[in-house]
Amino acid sequence: MNTIAQIIGIFGLAFNALSFQQKNKRTLILFQLCGGFLFSIHFFMLGAYTGFLLNALCVFRAIVYSRRNLKPKAIMIWLYVFTILYFVSYALTFTVFNVEITLFNAIIEFVPIIGMCFVTVSFGMTSAGKIRAFSTVNSCSWLVYNIVHSSIGGMVCEILSLISIVIGIIRYDLKRTKK
Repeated sequence: MNTIAQIIGIFGLAFNALSFQQKNKRTLILFQLCGGFLFSIHFFMLGAYTGFLLNALCVFRAIVYSRRNLKPKAIMIWLYVFTILYFVSYALTFTVFNVEITLFNAIIEFVPIIGMCFVTVSFGMTSAGKIRAFSTVNSCSWLVYNIVHSSIGGMVCEILSLISIVIGIIRYDLKRTKK
């Protein structure tokens, strides 16, 4: 079961890492939708339930934010909705999935929520460059979570995502600044 979970995580990492090489916001988000779906399955199989719930929300979030005509007021409403859902996921981890409540678990299960809030804010932005910049916080927080939960695909994903973010910033954002 663990091997299958790790393989699914590796496929998820491919989608997430490649997302930052997409030139426009819509394609970037759609790649992350696929990665989120696969990672949701991956974390469930590993018993990392905050990761499972947050990645399931990633799929829904990607669908919402991939719409081209999303108005600024709707973007703000969705930002609040998703933030509330992230905190509900945190609570569900300790109630429905019976993860032991310790200081360590309370902190570790909260770390990816910080990243999710950052990346959700970035999806409301129109610039792929700003999404890349905000996604650095997301990748760093998930890297910590993945290390603790022994998610090989997740660890590699976040390392590659960070590298991909830097490459995307160099390819698209720094070139644009020089012009």
